[in-house]
Parts: sequence; structure tokens; C-alpha cells
Amino acid sequence: MEIGDLYKQGKSIKEIQDWAKEEVDRFAIYFYADNLKFFGKSGRVSGISATMGNLFGIKPLIYMNSDGQMVSIAKARGRVAAMNRLLQYVIELQDHIQDHRILIAHTDCLYLAERMGHMIKHVFGNNLNIEYVVVSAVPGSHCGPDCIGVSFHAKHR
Repeated sequence: MEIGDLYKQGKSIKEIQDWAKEEVDRFAIYFYADNLKFFGKSGRVSGISATMGNLFGIKPLIYMNSDGQMVSIAKARGRVAAMNRLLQYVIELQDHIQDHRILIAHTDCLYLAERMGHMIKHVFGNNLNIEYVVVSAVPGSHCGPDCIGVSFHAKHR
């Protein structure tokens, strides 16, 4: 989206490429999966692990690394704890967050995405450019409904 903004501003291809080389890897993507059933069905975790994880309310926190791979980095117990952990990643890693758009993606749970937006605004103020987007069907099918993700300008991924 930021590259599209540069194009609309009339930047040259060279300027856009230079910006992308420097900045693309500074947009972090962190999310949590609400229901491990879908990870179990895709084979990412065993069926028994998915069942037990759901029983105990385990929400894996995942980020997208520089190679485009999803890496599990933590677990939270319960949705509130998972959202608070996402917020902590934003707080710790953000870099000039007010100067860039923040994307909050969701899998059919706009109310949770908006709640995440309110949490971020509570910390950084109301002058943020937050956009809410629905995750497309292919990646969304791996996580299932009620998944929340945040993409923001960071010190590093």
C-alpha cells in the first residue's frame, strides 16, 4: 500500500525501488490464531495438540519473517492475553508508527480488529492511520475465524 502511495505521488520507479529496498523489511506482521482446530486439520500441529490447546485456550503468536515464513514465537492463554501480547510487540518494535499506516487484519471478526485498534490508539494516540482489512480465504483458512493480525512500521521484523 505504501508503494502504491509513492506511485500515486508521482515517484519514479527508481525512487520506489530504492524506498522498497530500505523499508519493506521494516513492516512487521504479527498475529495470533484463535482456534488450533484449523492448524490440526492442515497438519501444522497434531490433532491431539490442537484439541488440548483449544481446551486450555492456547493462542499461538506468529510473525512473518524476512523470508516470508510464518514463525511461532510465543503462546498466550486466552484471547485477551493474545491481544495484549500483540500490543506489546507493537510497543516494543514500532518505529515512527504515527508516520505510517497500521493494518489490522482479521478473519471475519471486525469487532476484535476494532478492539485491537482501540488498544493501539490508547497507547499511541488517536492520530494514527489504522486500516482494517479482511484476510483473504487462503491464508485465513489456515488460522480459521477470529484471528487478528497487525502490520506496522518497525525497527525490524
